[in-house]
Amino acid sequence: MSAKRQQILDTATILFSKHGYHAVGVDWIIAESGVAKMTMYRHFPSKTDLVIAVLRQRQRQCAVSLKAFVAQADMPLARLERVFDWHRDWFTSDTFTGCMFTHAAAEFADKGSSIHKISVEQKADLTRFIEQLAADIVPSAQAKGLASVIVMLLDGATLAMQISGRQSAATDAWHAARDLLALYSEAAS
Repeated sequence: MSAKRQQILDTATILFSKHGYHAVGVDWIIAESGVAKMTMYRHFPSKTDLVIAVLRQRQRQCAVSLKAFVAQADMPLARLERVFDWHRDWFTSDTFTGCMFTHAAAEFADKGSSIHKISVEQKADLTRFIEQLAADIVPSAQAKGLASVIVMLLDGATLAMQISGRQSAATDAWHAARDLLALYSEAAS
C-alpha cells in the first residue's frame, strides 16, 4: 500500500470516528492529510470508496488484535474473559469514540448499502468468534445463542462507555456474561 493512501486512510479514520461519516467531507480529509485532491481521488474515487476502505481496515485490525489478545489465555473461560478485557482496554484508550461499525450502520441505514453490509459483517464475524470461544465452555448447540447475547452485552458496554463514560462497563458486561455462562452450564448438566 502506498504511503499516501495509508495517510488518507489514517486521517479519515480519525475524522470519521470523532465526527461521523456524513459530517466529514472529502475536502476536510484532504486538508488534514496534506495530500493533493488528485491523489485523494486516484486512491479513492468516491467518499463511499473511502468509507468502505476505512471500515475494512478497521475490521482487519480489530479482528487481528482481539484474536492475538485472546490467544494469550490458556483456559476457555479465561479466553472469553479476555474479549471483555480487550474491550476494557479499548474503552480507556485515547482513541475511543465508540464503535465505528455501529456508527456506520446508523448513518448508512439502507440495509442494501455496501457500508451497512460491512457493519453487519463485522458483528457477524465477532459473533462467530465468540461462538467458537463459548463452544469450549457450553454445549455447542447453545454456543450460538449465547454468543449473540454476549455481543449485545459488548455493544451495550460500548455504548455505556461512549455516552456516560462508565469506566466499569466492560467489567460489568463480563460479570453478566459469566452469570449467563453459569446458567447455560447448569442447564446442560
